[in-house]
Amino acid sequence: MSKFVTELGLDLVSYKYLTSTSLRTPLGSAEFGKFALDKLPKQLHMRPMIKKYLAQKNQLHYTLDDYVILAKKAHI
Repeated sequence: MSKFVTELGLDLVSYKYLTSTSLRTPLGSAEFGKFALDKLPKQLHMRPMIKKYLAQKNQLHYTLDDYVILAKKAHI
């Protein structure tokens, strides 16, 4: 997160990872993989950011869970 907000010209104050995983019925990896390929579009616009900042190497048909980021304008 720090690299991401720094490149935006901001200082990271804090961030929180949010997930609803415990609220959903889990799927096995094979079931989820089939669902993602069949039902979800490739994340073409998010791909460069996910690769650069989160080191994800595979093409995704879904997005990662969300982060809430609090940052402030960097002092120059």
